[in-house]
Order: sequence, then C-alpha cells, then structure tokens
Amino acid sequence: MSSLVIRVAIDLDGSLEPMGDTMNELAMALLDRGVDLVPFASARGHHRITPQRTFPAPLTQLWRRGHGPAIDRLLPTVDVIHVAGRQVPPTLHTPLVVSVDDLRPLIDSDESARGAQLQLAVARGAILVATSYAARRRVVGALGLDARDIAVAFPAVPTLSPPHHARHVVVSVTGVVDQFLAMAPAIVHCARELNLTVVALASREAGHKIRTQAPDVIVAPRDRARHLLGEAHTVIHLSDGARFPSLPIAAVGCGLPVVATSTDVNRELLEGCADLIAENDPSEALAVIVRAMTDEVHRRLLASAGRPRAQDFTPDVAAQRYEGLYRDAVASWSR
Repeated sequence: MSSLVIRVAIDLDGSLEPMGDTMNELAMALLDRGVDLVPFASARGHHRITPQRTFPAPLTQLWRRGHGPAIDRLLPTVDVIHVAGRQVPPTLHTPLVVSVDDLRPLIDSDESARGAQLQLAVARGAILVATSYAARRRVVGALGLDARDIAVAFPAVPTLSPPHHARHVVVSVTGVVDQFLAMAPAIVHCARELNLTVVALASREAGHKIRTQAPDVIVAPRDRARHLLGEAHTVIHLSDGARFPSLPIAAVGCGLPVVATSTDVNRELLEGCADLIAENDPSEALAVIVRAMTDEVHRRLLASAGRPRAQDFTPDVAAQRYEGLYRDAVASWSR
C-alpha cells in the first residue's frame, strides 16, 4: 500500500474548530499530495471542493449516535473513510478514521452518549485521532482506553496573509464567557486609546450574554474569524481547552501578537510564541493583555516567535501526517 495511491473518502463538514474549515483545508492539501479523494458532506455548508455525495439530516442524526446504515454502502469504493465532529457512521468493509476535535462532550456528564459512541467505534476497529497530546490524555481518561489506541494529528491550519489594516482586538471566547466579561471593560478602554474596536467571536448563547453585559463589544460568529484576522491588531484566545486552538495558531502564523488562556493544550502548542494567562487571576491577565496590545518591542518578539511555530500546523504538514494514518488504518484493518 505504501507505494500505491490511496483512495480516501473525507467528510468536508463536521469540524468544530474556530477557523471552521480545517477539513476543507486538509482535503485541498491531500489532493496536492496526489491522494485520490472522494469528498462528501454530512451537512449543508460552504465547501472549497464540490462534494461527490451529500446525506440527508435524518441519516446524519443516526450516525451521530453511531447507528444507521453503513456509510461504505453509500459511497464509491475507497480504502479508508475519515470523519470529524460528531458523525461516527458504521462501516462494513472499510476502515474508519475519526478526528475527535471537541472534548467538551466527553467531559460534560450530560453528554455521556458521546463517550459510548466513540467506544463503540473503537470496538468496531476505528482509529481515533486526537488533535494534541494534551487532548489525547483527556480522551484516554474519559474513555478508559490505552494511549496507544489513539493517534495524534494536528488539524490543518490555513496560512494567512499578514493583516492589511489593524482595526480590531479580536477575542475568541470558548467556554469561558464569564472570564471575558470580567475583563471586557478594561480591554475596551485600552482598545479605544489605540483607536481600535473589540470584536468577540462566540457561540450564539455566549454572544447573547456578551451583548447584554458588554454592549461596547461587537459580537461576531466564528465563521468570521478568517476575515477578522485580516483586520486584527491583537488576538486574545480565552478557552476552556476543549478544542484545538486553530485561531491563535493562524494568528501567530500571520505575525499577530496572541494572548491565550494557559490550558494544557495551549501550553503544549503555544508556549513561547504567545502570552499565556491564568483564568483565576484577572488582574495579572489584564496586565499581560495590555502589554501585548501596547508594547511594540514585545509585539515584535511575539511575531518573530509565532511565524516559525505556525509551520508545524500547515495543511501540508497535516496532510502528510493524515496520509500516514490512513495507510496505518488500512494495514491494521487487513490484518
């Protein structure tokens, strides 16, 4: 298999990363590597590649629970199938690779079905892929699996051009909205002194809370992240550590100063190229944020450290890693 072209069916939807389209980025890079790709869509979204097959919502709802008809009955013949997000369809004759890119359902006691879904997939022979080593440790703890049962591969983070006009302080809020609200007035005050606005990328529920309690903050959906990075002055990533930090990685890659919550995954991936702040010390966190916004020497240091680090997460690197995982999955399935 190693010397032959491998044929992969890949779900263009499902990614829950802040940049929103990591599976599309991966698919484009796989095509560039000569992988024979069968792209499909499990939801209605905007795709850079035209999917060869789409599936109705009732069917994908069954797949979210690990049930329903085998997906390889509904696709052309392929060597391996790759899904992300919440879709974990059964297969009959084809190995399945599942990217686990959101840990919150594994931690939340109200969503125990997600853990059972992934355990069932592993029992059927699927390969789980965590997005970092810190994430793998949490998946191991949540599912009771051996670390050797879970691969690690970074999602494909797009390489963006440097900002063309610094207009905003962009704040990504994921799971820690109260932390942001405690600091929002001071961040807005500092931004105004620099003639900047503060834009928060947040979920619908968190966005409503921010609009209510911090009316001077502009709230935008996460799918605006790529556009807003083109107008960013500083990026603040406030996170509970449940998802891969694709937005701050894209930000450091285009030379932006980044401040991020000091979670396990952020320490693993961002330490040395971004300022990390503790969630339980708002006064110290604010001092770090203000420094990243106003100290030009420090901003240049962060930018110079960030660009080379971002090279570890490019679509080309992700595609090389995933092609290896696909071949491993085929080899394991055939034994």
